[in-house]
Amino acid sequence: MKNLLFISIVATVLAAAYAAEDASPRLTGGTNTVPGQFPSAVSIDSPHNLHCGGTILNRQHVLTAAWCVMHPTTFTLINPFWLRVTAGDVNLVTSTIRREVRNVTHLFVHPNYNRLTNNHDLAVIRVNTLFPEFHNTIEPAVINTRLLSDGTACLFAGWGSATDGAAATLNPVQRVITVPILPTGTCNGATVHANRVLSTMFCAGSIAATPNTVCQGNIGGGVFCNDQLAGVLTFGTACGAANQPGVYIDIRQYQTWIQNQFTRTDNPAPGWVPNPL
Repeated sequence: MKNLLFISIVATVLAAAYAAEDASPRLTGGTNTVPGQFPSAVSIDSPHNLHCGGTILNRQHVLTAAWCVMHPTTFTLINPFWLRVTAGDVNLVTSTIRREVRNVTHLFVHPNYNRLTNNHDLAVIRVNTLFPEFHNTIEPAVINTRLLSDGTACLFAGWGSATDGAAATLNPVQRVITVPILPTGTCNGATVHANRVLSTMFCAGSIAATPNTVCQGNIGGGVFCNDQLAGVLTFGTACGAANQPGVYIDIRQYQTWIQNQFTRTDNPAPGWVPNPL
C-alpha cells in the first residue's frame, strides 16, 4: 500500500512538472521538438551576445549569423575562446548522452557583412573537435539550392525566449514553428520592414500578430524549407508583434563562400572588422 501511495505521489509530481514546463515561456508559440527532429540545429553561447542559434554544415563547421560572433559595442570580431556550441540535445538544461559540446577555434565572418543593413550577415564557425560520426541526433544540414515560392511552409526550430528584452529568459526546450515565405514587396511595406529586406534575403512568418514567431535568442538559427536549410535568421525577432516577420539571409546565394571557409588555413584575429560594401 505504501509503495502504491509513493508511486502515486511521484506520478502526480512529475505530471505537475511537465505541465509547468509546457506552460513556460517559449520561442513565442510552436511545439516541443523531439530528439532527432532537427539534428543539425545547435545552440551557441557567448558572454557577449548571450545566445544564438546555428546549423551544423559538416563535422567541423557550423553556420550562424555574423552578428553572433561580433562584439556588440566595438563591432569587432570576438575571441572564439568565449564561444560554446551545444549539439545533439533538445533540452539545454537536462543533459543526455546525445549531447556534444564544442569549443571554437576559428571564426570566419563574411568580409562584406554590414551591421547597419544586416547584409551578408553570415559566419562559419570551426569547432575544436570533430563532431562524432553522424547519427540521428547530430547530422549536417542539406543546403537549399532552389528559389522558393511565396507561401512555401518552412520550419524554424530554436531556444528563443517569449519576450524581446536583454534580460529575457531563454526557453531551455527546443521548439518549432511554421513560417511561410512572404512576398518581399509585402515585407518591405512602409509599416513592416520599410525596404530593409534586401535581394540577399527573404522574409518568412506572419504580418499579423501571432504567438508563433521568432524572438530573442533566435538570431543565427536556420529556417528549413522542404527539409533543407534555406536561410539564417538576421532580424525581425518580433516576439509575437504585428508587422515584424523574420528576415533570413538566403544562403543559396552564398554556397561558394560557405564552401570556401571549410578549407581556409588562416585564423582571423580578435578585433578583425569586415569591410561592408
